[in-house]
Amino acid sequence: MKKRFKTCAAIAMAAITFSLCSVPALADSKNFVINTEGSALPIPETYTVTKVIKSLDATEYSKKLAADSEGGESANVKVGFNQPQDIFIDKRDYIYVADTENNRVVKLDNNGKIILEITSAFEDGSGNPLALSKPRGVFVENGETEAEDIIWIADTGNKRIVGLTANGENYLEYGKPNQLNSARAKTFDVEKIYKNDKGYMFALKGDSLMKIDENNVFQGMIGTAEVEFSFMRFVVKTFGTQAQIKSLEEGRAIPYSNFMIAKDGNTYGVLSEGSDQIRRLNSTGDNNYPSGSYGYANYYDVNSADPYTPIEPRFVDVTANERGIVSVLCGDTGLIYQYDKEGNLLAAFGGKGKKKGTFETPTSLALDSKERIYVLDGTGANIQIFEPTQFIELVHEAINHQLDGEYSEAQEKWEQILKIDSGYFLAHKGIGKIQYREEDYSAAMDSYELAEDKTGYSEAFSEARHEIFRNYFFWLIVVIVLIIFGIGKLFVTIKRRADKWAFNIEMKGEL
Repeated sequence: MKKRFKTCAAIAMAAITFSLCSVPALADSKNFVINTEGSALPIPETYTVTKVIKSLDATEYSKKLAADSEGGESANVKVGFNQPQDIFIDKRDYIYVADTENNRVVKLDNNGKIILEITSAFEDGSGNPLALSKPRGVFVENGETEAEDIIWIADTGNKRIVGLTANGENYLEYGKPNQLNSARAKTFDVEKIYKNDKGYMFALKGDSLMKIDENNVFQGMIGTAEVEFSFMRFVVKTFGTQAQIKSLEEGRAIPYSNFMIAKDGNTYGVLSEGSDQIRRLNSTGDNNYPSGSYGYANYYDVNSADPYTPIEPRFVDVTANERGIVSVLCGDTGLIYQYDKEGNLLAAFGGKGKKKGTFETPTSLALDSKERIYVLDGTGANIQIFEPTQFIELVHEAINHQLDGEYSEAQEKWEQILKIDSGYFLAHKGIGKIQYREEDYSAAMDSYELAEDKTGYSEAFSEARHEIFRNYFFWLIVVIVLIIFGIGKLFVTIKRRADKWAFNIEMKGEL
């Protein structure tokens, strides 16, 4: 009996172990893409961590503060982050961090040396400098020279936006605009900010982006995302009281998690839930990013209390380069997903953990001028800098060549990529597009089949069928005519023989 029990227990343990190993774990964060069946397929390494900034170098900055003070006393500058929430890289590749729980914004160089620390801005009601309170966003408006830079801070706890000069002096303060009476913006505790080249300030407040001009005049909300249909919402709208309907309408939008304005002029945002989480807003606030579900829907955490329930993607930040390549950060899994402007997944990497290349609670990401990705970890209190590998650089080059209409160069890059990874879907798809454009539909069908692109294959097949029809149209007509002529000839012959047979029968009857 005991032997049988031990055998059953061993089988049960083996089954559990196998089931847990059969799903991707957060601790096992490899580079991958997702096929049409929703499975993760490994790809070559796309980004490597080249630097981790954790303990800041405040030596020179402390000396400068001491020298500037009347008593010449040494200044006490914190050298560690405390739940930082936002990171921004300016055009000079300086790093700005909203160090939220330290109630400050710091400017750093690439080695983590503090260049500037901002802890207060403007004055309170008593005429004293007003300390920053839980700042959650930072943006830098670069001038022609570094001295002309303006540092904008979402001073969330103080319900204001403040602008300071490059050396930390007061420049401009935004309070809640008088025109802002929306039920969804009763307070002005904005979390993220950006300013475009036309002088408009965009501030994230819950489910929408507020647009404010340079005179602190509210210009409206943009990019509001409607909630998907649900039966319960339909019932409330149909049979509910006025108060219930009003409450439903006030909460109708899916909140934004973050946003940024890219060099291509588009505003990129990520929603906290639902489909179409990645959004690309044009100048009128309309979303023109391809519709669909993004992220990995079948990702599991074997270390959680419920290892059999997949973790829904929840994006917390987004960044994009000038060619429309988008990188989004998933807060619950620690994964970074990268997509092209058509919504094709280029790579996924990162993950949850404490080792280099993974994150405890990632909060924000940004790109520098060399296309390196900086990821801010709130709980881990560090910045990790990811350098692109040759593989992902080839992918970017191929995409850029294809966007510029340089198809032979693009195909050359795609073929180089396939030599590294013969199963990389996007390379087959890219080559298929080029072959389709060159009207080599048969080859395009083969490439689209390898890319698992049903739409592309269907289009290539349709064109191949039309091409066959066009090429053989004359002979097809000839064959049809011959068939018709043959059928007619056969009908005449049969009719003659039938008439002759009937005549013979009739003659015999008369005899």
